[in-house]
Amino acid sequence: MRRASLRSIALLACTALASALAANRASAQSGERPLLIISMTGGFLTGGTLWTLDRQLAPVGSGEIDSLALGRYFRTGYIIGVGATVFRSPHFGIAAEVAFLGLGTESRCAPRGPYALDSQHINEQACVSAQGNRLPTNATALQGGVAWRALPEARVQPYLRAIGGLALLGGSFVETRGLVAVPTADTTRPPVVTRTFLTERSRRELTWIATLSAGVMLDLSPGYLLRFEARDILIGLPVVTGPGSIDTTLPVAQTGDRTVHLPAFTVSLELVLEPLRRPRRY
Repeated sequence: MRRASLRSIALLACTALASALAANRASAQSGERPLLIISMTGGFLTGGTLWTLDRQLAPVGSGEIDSLALGRYFRTGYIIGVGATVFRSPHFGIAAEVAFLGLGTESRCAPRGPYALDSQHINEQACVSAQGNRLPTNATALQGGVAWRALPEARVQPYLRAIGGLALLGGSFVETRGLVAVPTADTTRPPVVTRTFLTERSRRELTWIATLSAGVMLDLSPGYLLRFEARDILIGLPVVTGPGSIDTTLPVAQTGDRTVHLPAFTVSLELVLEPLRRPRRY
């Protein structure tokens, strides 16, 4: 009886020890299994001056010339996108994102003195129309990079992220023009034409983009996270570096590239998928 009892106790102890070791091993491995997080993101971005041109000459029909100051400024824009992050370890992950950036801009135009004598006031009408004219410029970005989170097991997880890639530009960041009503016999509905003060030889369509960000992820419930993120978006955009010639039909501006910083703030709803389990080997 005593031997049987000792044998039973030893068997139970071995079983308990084996179970504890197995649980500890499983716990250690669960943190090493990759996690896939799908993100749906929205937010806003801001910017300042894109470019300014102190003097652009604009001839009128009388043969005289007006002198204008032109510019382009950013309006408050928005970001929408989807992304994915794969954490192959508790702290480090690989991130990718496709986003649409509403980089809305508006033109500036002001005379550098009295307008030249012109019965139709063409330059004056066009400049007034161009001043504050909102333009639907934008960029569609595809980026990839890395992410690092400080407290992967906590309900509040601070993190850093750095991604970069290419962006497809929509609209012209250089062209400046306004509308002019040309008087005719029908004064009730005069035709409206476009007066172009600056244009570009060929519109830039593809550029580089990079995003540096920091934020926190909040554990809402099993399988869901809420992410708040502050971003510094860097993007190369075409800008005006010099005036356009008035000897041609359309004044083609001198242009170059500029690295623009766009501060942004985003909120993301994230879906945490089940760990990608590896097949067991026996």
